[in-house]
Amino acid sequence: MSRKWMIIATCLVAFSMLLAVPGVGAAADKVKIGLMFGLTGPASPIGPVQMKGAQMAIDEVNAAGGIKLNGKQVMIEAVVKDDETKGDVAVRRFKELRNEDKVAGIVGSTFAGIAKALNNQVRRMPIPYISACVAPMDMFEKGKLAPTTFGIHGTAYSIGFSGAAYIATKLKLKKVYFLAPAYSFGRDQYKGAKAAFDKYGVEVIYDEAPVKTADYTPYIQKIAQAKPDICMMAQWGTGAIQVLKQAHELGLKKDTKIWFNWMTNVFGSGVPAEALEGVYSLMSWYWNLEGFADKAVIAEGKAFVDKYTKVYGDPPDPYAGMAYVGCKELIRGIEQAQSTDPMKIAKAIMANPTFPSMKGPGTWRIDHQPVFKYGAFVVQGKSPADRKGKWDLVKVIGAYTGDDYLPPLKTEGY
Repeated sequence: MSRKWMIIATCLVAFSMLLAVPGVGAAADKVKIGLMFGLTGPASPIGPVQMKGAQMAIDEVNAAGGIKLNGKQVMIEAVVKDDETKGDVAVRRFKELRNEDKVAGIVGSTFAGIAKALNNQVRRMPIPYISACVAPMDMFEKGKLAPTTFGIHGTAYSIGFSGAAYIATKLKLKKVYFLAPAYSFGRDQYKGAKAAFDKYGVEVIYDEAPVKTADYTPYIQKIAQAKPDICMMAQWGTGAIQVLKQAHELGLKKDTKIWFNWMTNVFGSGVPAEALEGVYSLMSWYWNLEGFADKAVIAEGKAFVDKYTKVYGDPPDPYAGMAYVGCKELIRGIEQAQSTDPMKIAKAIMANPTFPSMKGPGTWRIDHQPVFKYGAFVVQGKSPADRKGKWDLVKVIGAYTGDDYLPPLKTEGY
């Protein structure tokens, strides 16, 4: 081969590789966004509602004419994948979305471990990734967090800290039993709870059950024997529904209060009304903020509820809400950057870090976790007689504000 043709061939190969990288190359008439959640497996109670929220965000943008990108209106196309609540499957689907489907970004994950696995992939193969679940603490550490990863739901440390702080300062209880699932979601909650309990001088007993536990009887019996003032339960997915059902069936509420750390509509509706009655919980957000003091947040939430209910028939789960916000943030980043280049999108988001949500305005921190006006809402399960319909599960009795519930930046290396 002549030198001339060798140079031409090399240039063609280099150009084809350039076009294979997401965000590089000629402008297209549409932008693809990957949506990947746990639609089957242990995360399946929550994954489908996350998908609904993210899909609604895309449909909403398209109904308004799409986004303006490089002087033209561009539609958004969703590419849907099921990670099956398996880390290896999630990694394969991630590579399919990035390398074969050539999406401009990904919104997804329902389990904490999968969020961490995807962040590790993003570090090696940059693409905007909005984690829509509560992610592991160490994922956000400086040097471990991919520059294009953002966690719309933050970490489980925040759940534990804010719940424990409420128990200590508002309920003024002194003896707590903490039952966690044996993986990062539960253990990170305990780290936050322990930090708060140490701060306020509260005694806490720690126990954990395997992730796939189906029978919680031995654990509930140990709780009853310990006679705590309150038990914090940190389970997730199918485990959340099982532990609440069995705690009720074994009569745990007769002798101790129950605090379920992170409630959703899906979990609450999956147990008998009597099982949820009187149970304290935190929720990322709740569809019915009736009686809450902040009228602007009530109005913002109602607007979202009305739109979602019109499309899907039922009020949104908080995880549908946060997937919706996360997807909107990715789209905002693309439009602000006027590019699908991963680093340009990340920089555009951080250059204008404040965004709207049904929890009040949110602002991204340097560690790509958001501080919302209301970090979480404190709720208590309604009695069967007080409920008005299938989804009228709880009453909002408070909210957690400020940013001390997030892990201190210095502990993450910032």
